[in-house]
Amino acid sequence: MSKIKILSADVANKIAAGEVVERPASVVKELIENAIDAESTSIRVEIRAGGKRLISVSDNGGGMEREDALLALERHATSKVSRIEDLENIRTFGFRGEALASIASVSQFELLTRTADAIQGTKINVDGGVFRSVEESGCSPGTHISINNLFHNVPARLKFLKTDTTEVRHITNQVTWSALAHPSIHFSLSHNGKSILDVRACDSHLERARLLYGKEFADNLIEFAEELPDFKLSGLLGKPDFTKANREYQLFFMNHRPIRSQMLGAALKEALGATIQKDRHAVALLFMTLEPDTVDVNVHPAKIEVRFRNERTIFSGIVRMIRNVIHKEKFIPKIETSTETEPAPTEEVEVDRTPIGTAQQISTPTRPRPPISTDRRVESIVTPQPENVESERNVTQPTIDEDIEPTPEVTRTVVQPPQQQIPEGAMLKLLDFENVELKTNLFKTYIVAEGEDRIFFIDQHVAAERVLYERFANQLKTNCIPVQGLLLPVTLEVTPQQVAILKVHEDLFKKIGFELEEFGGNTILIRAIPSPLPTRIASQTITDLLDKLPEQPHTEVEIPKALDDALITLACRSAIKAGDTLDTKEMINLIRELSEAKLPFNCPHSRPIIIEMGRDELERRFHRQ
Repeated sequence: MSKIKILSADVANKIAAGEVVERPASVVKELIENAIDAESTSIRVEIRAGGKRLISVSDNGGGMEREDALLALERHATSKVSRIEDLENIRTFGFRGEALASIASVSQFELLTRTADAIQGTKINVDGGVFRSVEESGCSPGTHISINNLFHNVPARLKFLKTDTTEVRHITNQVTWSALAHPSIHFSLSHNGKSILDVRACDSHLERARLLYGKEFADNLIEFAEELPDFKLSGLLGKPDFTKANREYQLFFMNHRPIRSQMLGAALKEALGATIQKDRHAVALLFMTLEPDTVDVNVHPAKIEVRFRNERTIFSGIVRMIRNVIHKEKFIPKIETSTETEPAPTEEVEVDRTPIGTAQQISTPTRPRPPISTDRRVESIVTPQPENVESERNVTQPTIDEDIEPTPEVTRTVVQPPQQQIPEGAMLKLLDFENVELKTNLFKTYIVAEGEDRIFFIDQHVAAERVLYERFANQLKTNCIPVQGLLLPVTLEVTPQQVAILKVHEDLFKKIGFELEEFGGNTILIRAIPSPLPTRIASQTITDLLDKLPEQPHTEVEIPKALDDALITLACRSAIKAGDTLDTKEMINLIRELSEAKLPFNCPHSRPIIIEMGRDELERRFHRQ
């Protein structure tokens, strides 16, 4: 007797519901997407008991006729796909034809719908997948769907739902993502009769962000739009001094669809790593537009994951675009008066498992918080290691393979201890600012320059570190890092472990300008060093590198990272230090060379090089305004 049986429609629908309907927020997502596909301009969501008792989604879209309304509740019934080729040109959000049938199989379901030219609408009631009634009913044009007692017939699923507060948070995030992706649609959400959000239709993503998160949040965003032959990228990027302690404010959208993408997270980190401190995260809302046949949205039942046809091209394009934004907008932190502090997390102990990722804190009812994006690397991305006390930032750097224009060597001259006065009218080339005049040097650390309506503070150490790092990177490409031989070799005592590591990475030391030789036991002879590196700190630089390098040989993927780490250490050790006295010529040369650098806003450890203070801010401090 055969043991294989065909599942009944009821069982099949409940299994499908397990893939599509994870929690009340999943229902909200599916119904909102259907409303958007119906060309709605207003979508209203009402929930009770965190969506467990009621989920109601109403729209003013095209509505359905009776025949279509009945078919919509059958499995795999859709108006959007008829041939397999259609999957390569999907421009709608729902297309599988599973959502309504799956939802109706695990709830008490009511559908009320009417087209604009119909006199009467259609009302359908389904309980646990069983049709109870189909009748004519009066209603406004559009579609109204009510989901009562979700999972009432699947108690095993019901008991895994979290507290009302947690479920509301997930639903709020779903509505927020849709509102951000579709600023031309009015969205509202209420829970137990209390409004959580209500955002009118507007013309831009920036205005929608202002409505959702407030004026201060929006004022700290940079709006941009870039285009390549393969795709377009627009978005909102946080200013350099507007960062967060987690990735809650990083959102990715593809063709107006909120998505989860490791590749996009890695591209964002690669592009911004050199400008964001180690323990902080950028604010970024990115909106991609590309042809449907270049991306597969049919990877996940809930359509939250996508697969790009050419990930490497998109990855490099996004990195390039965001770095263009950084240069155009001049990522220079500003000193400004601020009376507001970042809100403390509210009480929440559950670990968030929302597919796209959500905040680890409960957001306030009127200001939902965006999700955490997945951010794991997909290829070799250079990540510097912490340095000494002066330079401890461990973030992404541009790889040493990138084109970096060479800059002249930092000029160091013998300076007399007394600080000389700055000649009046010592003009500078600082980026592309006009009429910048050198003023003074504070605490033998900060160079002060005055613009037309602002003051610039430049950290001399990190500025020199950036200049040297980019120079070394260019010299490494042509194997011409300058080397100075030592008249008398310097002996260096190391540990047996460090001797073993040196043998593994001997070629790396040669590439960056060191000539080292084993002298027996645990002693190393230093015969040559990179010429910019002072001889007195050569030994310490070598031991620091040996401590950072792994004991095993590098793979091809790891080699660029190891070299980059070495260049960062070399640049840090060779750079002008805080406390070094610079004369006027040295300061002018340093700032000129910094202006020619590829990334002049942050050192290789992500510390800011330039900080700006506007004249208006200074006048506010002195109550002149």
